[in-house]
Amino acid sequence: MRRIKKILASKLFITGILIIAQIVVMFVGIYLLSQWLLPVYIILTIMDILVVLYVVNANISPAYKINWLIISAIFPLASGVLYLMFGSRRVPPKFRREHLASVLKFKPLLKNDEVLSEVSKGDESIYKQIKYINDYSYFPLYKYNKSTYYPTGESMFEALLEDMKKAKHYIYIEMFILQQGKLLNAILEVLEEKVKEGVDVRLIYDDMGSAMYLSRDFNKLLKEKGIKYQMFNPMRPILLVTMNNRDHRKLVVIDGNVGYTGGLNFGDEYINEVSLYGLWKDAGIRIEGTAVKNMTVMFLQFWQASTEQIITLPEGEPVVEFTEEKGYVQPFSDSPTDSEDVSKTAHLNMIWSAKHHLYIMTPYFVVDNETLSALKQASKNGIDVRIILPHVPDKVYMLESARSYYKELISAGVKVYEYTPGFIHSKVMMADDRIAIVGTINMDYRSYYLNFECATLLYKTKALKDIRKDFDRTFEESQLIDMADCLKIPLYKVIIRAVLKLFAPIM
Repeated sequence: MRRIKKILASKLFITGILIIAQIVVMFVGIYLLSQWLLPVYIILTIMDILVVLYVVNANISPAYKINWLIISAIFPLASGVLYLMFGSRRVPPKFRREHLASVLKFKPLLKNDEVLSEVSKGDESIYKQIKYINDYSYFPLYKYNKSTYYPTGESMFEALLEDMKKAKHYIYIEMFILQQGKLLNAILEVLEEKVKEGVDVRLIYDDMGSAMYLSRDFNKLLKEKGIKYQMFNPMRPILLVTMNNRDHRKLVVIDGNVGYTGGLNFGDEYINEVSLYGLWKDAGIRIEGTAVKNMTVMFLQFWQASTEQIITLPEGEPVVEFTEEKGYVQPFSDSPTDSEDVSKTAHLNMIWSAKHHLYIMTPYFVVDNETLSALKQASKNGIDVRIILPHVPDKVYMLESARSYYKELISAGVKVYEYTPGFIHSKVMMADDRIAIVGTINMDYRSYYLNFECATLLYKTKALKDIRKDFDRTFEESQLIDMADCLKIPLYKVIIRAVLKLFAPIM
């Protein structure tokens, strides 16, 4: 009962109700006006035709086009307005300008052509993947960095706290979800002490992601502790296209020498302090060395975009090169403010570069035909393709959407697993034990096209052995889904999944 009351009183719930009310009023208004005013009917019809023409000719996935053509057929007078509100991937000009200007400001700081040239002498497909990220996300590759993989949120949280306590100059944190509880309280306690020591502590958190989990006086609490903060894209109880774009990144940078990213938000379920969906499995990566510069710049790009102050790269601890570490790391980010789908392309490049096996952990699997075809073709080409998804979902409709792909994947030879102990939130993709991406990128439309995301590419690093061990252990703990499982589901679920698959591109 207390949880229900908390949800009903939350900013997210109230904002959602107000937006739903506006949608209802919009539909009723469109219907009434179109019935009584011929000019309104003509205008709405023209808008619908223009949306159909735009969608058909746009450079977007075929599945997305089909989806909006069906919506246009179902809601012939409202589809133009609906597309402007929910369908367009276009980021508003001001929003776009602010973020692109910030990216371009810091771009000259990110060059490491010597290491890129060194990798060009090796595997051509991997070099192309690394060069793509270098050229289109502007984040270069580094060597002589120490990378540590954490297969659970608990292990990463312990290491993160210890690193924070050692901070001497600055701590930068960017989170999608902040949830008041044991984990966040422990973090805030350390941050407060660091502020007293003169450490520059800054926090960016997504307003929509955190709205249900924070008290109304949370920002006041941050001010009292001396923590500088920004709320990314604050929610407004009105229909706005910008509400679609969220900061899904999870990033912690300490003194420019240590950086973390992965699936871990600052909430108790991520460290299994509370159990809402069985055992919560997450994963993250810690980078120490020169590559952390990419992460520092990622954070400062965001901070600069939301302030008129002139932000520069701060001085931190002298960065150590770990010459015994022979592998390469490439932290990178992806933004909806440009026309380049870095996250999706990085995943596709990984699929295409696999020669022996491709292993994937993802909490959400809602993909377009291009990604689905790449996975199926890899399997048909003899690659051992395996995907691990949750067995206990945090969002039932997302798991049912993912299950709508099972039959097609299994028919092509892809092995699909469900993590039976509970919910898997890890976002990890690995090919041939030599290259992997660990970060915040889900395999769904929102991560690929609408959200700000970040991850780290690892090539020939020691951490890859730990990632492989984690996959092997998780396979053993998971249920392998076979064709019999796909065929014995009741008819009503077949229909529900078919409908969800139809609307997958906008979920």
